[in-house]
Amino acid sequence: MTDELDKALHRALRPQRANVDFAERIAARLDSSAAAPAPAARLSFIRSRAFRSRWLPAALAACLIAGIGIVQLRQHALDAARANQARAQLLQALSIASDNVNIVRAAVAREEHPDS
Repeated sequence: MTDELDKALHRALRPQRANVDFAERIAARLDSSAAAPAPAARLSFIRSRAFRSRWLPAALAACLIAGIGIVQLRQHALDAARANQARAQLLQALSIASDNVNIVRAAVAREEHPDS
């Protein structure tokens, strides 16, 4: 399989003699490419056309909306973490208060019934 592919590539890419007018065609092409606009000029044309495009404002708006959404999502996650922390603190405070109430209730019960 590889030999067949190799042979086909050698046949397709074998060296060929250049035509007599090859050098003239290359020179003519080089002269015509000198008249082509410089890359900076082409880039400014692309930029100006992109700003006139109707898709660029839509893409910018989509990026802005996505950015705002990400910020809001992060804020919601932070709020949820704070809420969980506050809940844990409340449960700890209620547990401590419950323990203290049980101690006081036991002391009151001993005072009311000293013989038990």
